[in-house]
Amino acid sequence: MFSAMDAQSRSLVPDVQFALPAPPLRPLITTYYYVATPVPLVDHLHPEWGNLRFTLAGAWTVTRPGRSEPTPPEHALFGPSDRTGTVATEGQARMAGAGLTALGWSQLIGEPAHLHANGMRALGDRLGAEADALRARLVEAAWPEMPALFDAFFAGLAARAPAPDPLIERVQAALMSGKIETVPGFAAELGLTERTLERLCKRVFGFTPKRLLRRQRFLRTLAEIGDRLDQPLSTLLDGSYYDQSHFIREFRTFMGMTPTAYCNAPRQMMRRAGQARQAAAGAPVQGLHRGG
Repeated sequence: MFSAMDAQSRSLVPDVQFALPAPPLRPLITTYYYVATPVPLVDHLHPEWGNLRFTLAGAWTVTRPGRSEPTPPEHALFGPSDRTGTVATEGQARMAGAGLTALGWSQLIGEPAHLHANGMRALGDRLGAEADALRARLVEAAWPEMPALFDAFFAGLAARAPAPDPLIERVQAALMSGKIETVPGFAAELGLTERTLERLCKRVFGFTPKRLLRRQRFLRTLAEIGDRLDQPLSTLLDGSYYDQSHFIREFRTFMGMTPTAYCNAPRQMMRRAGQARQAAAGAPVQGLHRGG
């Protein structure tokens, strides 16, 4: 039987929810998500694809190393990232969002992804009154109603989008396969020159092929490690890491801390997000979402 203290402890943790979009939207959208925190929160985001986020109550801030732009207060378009971001609230707060695949970025945003890499801007700058209208509906909704609101919003955007470029999905599938370790191998897999692949990756994915391969290798290992530092780190590493010190250097590059510091951090939101996302979408981090 749970004690009163157990009930009180559970009431102080964030409520984190995930849901898949309607099937026709899955090539464009990874998941919809919702977070409500009853207490101040500080956590560390993983490198990820683009996102649309809506503040529903309280104030949320996101900061990234080397970036100085303020977090838009009501709704924001986040570009793809290759480094951690620190997310924080000052007290009770709620937010909802949607993750974009690379194809989703190309179809629904339509701007060069590298110009938005690791950055954020008010979503209204891109989608105007439509962003304001969706936020107003989300503010009044409970989580079970939100996926349908997002579906309607994105279906409207998709209906106005140009025909998709099938090459983007091929690049995304190759990147997600985990079987490609080098840029020449990446280009050969797709039948492209390395220069063509680099231009496409920067425009649609936000980064060079080399950086994307490093980022995906890191995310695969991060998902494998989880909180299992009771096991030897060497048994959990992706085979393309030279050794444990190589991985630790990469961990610092992408997360700004050591694996031990990360696993020992509270991560009130991201621990629950990984579990909820795995259950809903089959991948604990957005950067490993295969889409479709």
